[in-house]
Amino acid sequence: MQSGDSGRLAGVRRWTAWPGRLSYRSRLRWAGFFFVLPALIHLTVFKFYPLIEAFRLSFYRYDLMSPPVFNGLANYHALWENPLFHQSFWVSVKYMFGVSIPEWFLALGLALLLNRAMLGRSVIRLAYFFPIAMSQIVVAMVWKFMYHPYGLVNTILEIFGVGRINWLSTEETALPSLIAIGIWRGIPLFGVIYLAGLQAIPKDYYEAAMMDGAGPFQRFIHITIPLLLPTILFVMVISLVSAVKVFLNPLVMTGGGPNGTTRVLPYFIYETGFAYFRMGEAAAASTVLFVFVFGLTLILLRLLRRGGVQ
Repeated sequence: MQSGDSGRLAGVRRWTAWPGRLSYRSRLRWAGFFFVLPALIHLTVFKFYPLIEAFRLSFYRYDLMSPPVFNGLANYHALWENPLFHQSFWVSVKYMFGVSIPEWFLALGLALLLNRAMLGRSVIRLAYFFPIAMSQIVVAMVWKFMYHPYGLVNTILEIFGVGRINWLSTEETALPSLIAIGIWRGIPLFGVIYLAGLQAIPKDYYEAAMMDGAGPFQRFIHITIPLLLPTILFVMVISLVSAVKVFLNPLVMTGGGPNGTTRVLPYFIYETGFAYFRMGEAAAASTVLFVFVFGLTLILLRLLRRGGVQ
C-alpha cells in the first residue's frame, strides 16, 4: 500500500473513532432540521415577527409619518368606544359562522357522495375542486357581475317570477350574498379533506358491522363519525380561521357597504390603518382578532377532546 493511501486510511479511522462523532440518529435529526429550516425562516419573518410587532405597535400612536409614541392602552380604549369596531366585529362573527357551519355539513355530504362507487367519480371530484384553483380576485369579480341587477342570478330568478334584486346594494342581502360565495368556494376544499379521512377508515369495520346487522345509519353514527372526529376537528378549525380572515370579497364587491353591513374586521383593520393612518389602533384591532380566533380554537379543541379526539 502506498504511503498516501495509508495516510488517508488512518485519517478515516481517526474520524470514525472520534468520540464526539454524531450518531446516525443525530445525523437524521439534523438533516430533518435543515429540511424544515426554510419553512421556519419563512414563518419567523412573515408570520411570527409581524405578529409580535403588531402586538407591540398596539401600545403606540403611529400615523406612518411620525415616529411611534407610546400611549399605553389608549388604542384599545378607542376601539371599545368606536361603534364601527363593534359593528365590524359582529359582522365578522356572522360571516364566520354563516359560512363555516354550512360548510361542515355540506362538505361532509359531498365527501360521502364522492366516496361511493359511481361512474365518472374522478371527473366529478375534479369539477368540484375547481373553485379552489381559481384566483380569489377572479372569483370576486365574476360573482360581482353575477349579482348585478341584470346579471345571471337575477336572470335565473326571473324565470320563477322573482323580481330583480340589488344583491350587493341592499343591507338585507349584501352579507348573505358574500356568505353564499364563501360556502360555494369552501365546500370543495373541505369535501376533499373529509374524503381523505373517509378513505383512511379501514373497510373491515364496516364489513364486521354489516355482518352484525348494522344498517347504513348505524354504521355512520357508530363507525364513520367517531373515526372521522380528528378530520372534523381539523375542518372546523381551518374553516373558522379562513372565514374570519376574509377580506378581498368585501373589498372588491361591496367596499364594506352598504352602511357597513359587510365591513368585516379585517376590512376595518385595513381601513383604519391605511385610510385613516391610525396604525396603532389597527394593530390593536388585529390583536383582538387574533385573541378571538385563538380562544375559539382552544374551545373547539377542548370540546372535541371531550368527545374522544386525542
